Amino acid sequence: MKKGKIFREIKINNLKIEKKYKFIDEWAIPRDRKQFYLTNDFHPYFAAYPPLIVKKIIQKYGNQKKPGTLLDPFMGGGSTIVEGYMNGYRCIGSDISRFSTFITSAKVNPVKIENKDCLNILKKIQKKLSSAKQKIKIPNINNIDKWFRKDKLKELLILKEAAESLKNKKKRNFFLLAISSILRSCSNAKNAQQHLNVQKIKKLPNTLDIFEKKIYLMKNQMDKYIEYLKNKKNKKEVLLLSTDVRELSKKIEENSVDIVITSPPYGTGSKYTDIYRLHFEFFEIEKPKLKGSLEKNKDFNEELKKGFSEIYKVLKKNSYFICVYGDPTTEESITEKAIKNCKNIGFKFEGLISCPIEKKTLKHHTSYIRFIPKDFILVFRK
Repeated sequence: MKKGKIFREIKINNLKIEKKYKFIDEWAIPRDRKQFYLTNDFHPYFAAYPPLIVKKIIQKYGNQKKPGTLLDPFMGGGSTIVEGYMNGYRCIGSDISRFSTFITSAKVNPVKIENKDCLNILKKIQKKLSSAKQKIKIPNINNIDKWFRKDKLKELLILKEAAESLKNKKKRNFFLLAISSILRSCSNAKNAQQHLNVQKIKKLPNTLDIFEKKIYLMKNQMDKYIEYLKNKKNKKEVLLLSTDVRELSKKIEENSVDIVITSPPYGTGSKYTDIYRLHFEFFEIEKPKLKGSLEKNKDFNEELKKGFSEIYKVLKKNSYFICVYGDPTTEESITEKAIKNCKNIGFKFEGLISCPIEKKTLKHHTSYIRFIPKDFILVFRK
């Protein structure tokens, strides 16, 4: 079946869902990188929804006067956690991927980065780059020569070594995340945060230049983030867990969460562990166990239902579970399955908000926009 015909059928399927279930509203929110403000812009994450979606959900369904505990059990790139924290919530983020925890931790935890911090790490890197004798630990990267030019790998590893030498954990994570954000650009892989492929003809940037530019951009974004938090006076806890959603109630107290805002994987979509394989291996982050995982499970729908059951357990009575869900199917709708499963668990379905996926730049999420014309924001209540 041709791509154009598939896309048309998906659009028709989406319209059927809107007509069949309770249509509440339509929110047209662009998906270009400009929508990822402050620390949300630190690191790209494939198919991440913009923080404005979370902000609008909080405004409509959250408690503005007494923000309680917000949970995102499919944390991903951390948009929900950062936006929830900025709006005064105690935030719990969970994801089976430790890479997700790594990204979100550096985004959400405020740390004052001084100009001298940036200058010191740049001097340390320049000294190591100019040194003739160096012992550099090479991480175990599959097909390493395929993905990295030797000179670029050496430079990236010197950056990593310099960042890891910092004693302050938050500052260390800040600079490590900066390296992670430029890893694709300095490798032989295509820059787009989607399926990992080699780009045959690729002009690689100057590693130190792109790193320097990135850390100063992140410093300015962090400064503005800290200033925003001062005005909000939020000193509540942020708890980040590397947990399978099907075991959520083992880590989080039942009936303790005030609102859940999340976007589960679609089963038919991209495998995030595969997309970020270079990052897992370069930073020596433990990968999720694939055997029996939700991501690789053949009976994905049934396993996701178990995850929804766990969400139901930890959520307080009368509280909202907001599920942002795309529907790339041409036949049996995965959105419809999610609605039916949640209703069978005990959730009351309040309706859906249609969220067309608009983009302003051609390079942003081109594959995603092609096959998922809109997200549905599914509103449930316990």
